[in-house]
Amino acid sequence: MKVVTPKKRLRPGDTPWHRLRATSWSDAGTWAMALVVATGLWLLVNIGERTSERTLRVRLEPENVPAGMIIVNPVPEYAEVRVSGSGLILSSIDQKSLQTALDLSGTKPGVLTFSLDPQSFELPRKVEVTRITPSQVTFHLDTVTKRSIPVRLERTGEVARGLRLKELALIPEKVNVSGPRAQIQALQSLFTAPLDLSRLKPGTHQLDLGLTQPGGLVQIKTPAIRVRAVVEPVFAERDFEDVKVAVRGAARPLRVRPDSITLVIRGPEAELSALELSPGSAYVDASGLEGPGPHKAKPEAELPEGMSLVRTEPAVVALEPAAEESPAPNRSRDTEKKT
Repeated sequence: MKVVTPKKRLRPGDTPWHRLRATSWSDAGTWAMALVVATGLWLLVNIGERTSERTLRVRLEPENVPAGMIIVNPVPEYAEVRVSGSGLILSSIDQKSLQTALDLSGTKPGVLTFSLDPQSFELPRKVEVTRITPSQVTFHLDTVTKRSIPVRLERTGEVARGLRLKELALIPEKVNVSGPRAQIQALQSLFTAPLDLSRLKPGTHQLDLGLTQPGGLVQIKTPAIRVRAVVEPVFAERDFEDVKVAVRGAARPLRVRPDSITLVIRGPEAELSALELSPGSAYVDASGLEGPGPHKAKPEAELPEGMSLVRTEPAVVALEPAAEESPAPNRSRDTEKKT
């Protein structure tokens, strides 16, 4: 059988100690919880009502920019708003959602200024604005226009020695740009990225070069320009003097008068300056000659590819039968005959 212990009753004249001893443990826990809750509410009310300060970043949103117009000056994206008020209210503000619309509808080209005041921002009641930075926002508006601008080729270096630039063309020579009217009117030309001429070899080259951005709000419709460059060797003439003339194809021994001539040769300058003629480079062809002669013939030259014979000096040489060499006298026999 369960034994129930009766609660101890307090009698008149019992001290507080007797009263505390008479309280059950469950009653003590309830009192402790009540004390914690009361303390928290007191702190929440008193601290929440205490005046605090905070700086909010409010996004500035330009709206309704008239068609065909553009903002040409840098405009701050945010305004810093210093506020004061209840710490509880200030801590509840989500500044990520704060924004202020700046209505540009109906404006004309020129300068437009907005003054920022506390009424410009949607903030909770009992929040006081103490400072706004910046206090004014200025817009410079201009009309968007288009124009065709000539392109200039930016060049560096020079073609290698012995070469020349025969052709240099831009395709296209003009490009279309758009942007604020004032910036477009001040733009005289556009420049390509630099072209290093020293890297060009003989031949025809098709190169794509980007355009340097003019800055500001100008937009270029054509991203790159094609450059056609034709490079060819520089040709020159050079005199080779006292060149021995050989005879080719002769049926019998022939001799040339004069036996040395001057050759005037044309070719690429760099190769021509380094050219050395080998023996037999200058010759006359005697394979078709008949009869004892003398005959006249035009000298020719055997030259490397790319070289050509301009003329010879003299233009014609004579071919004669070579004199037969007589045997050398026998000195010993002559001496014997004399003795």
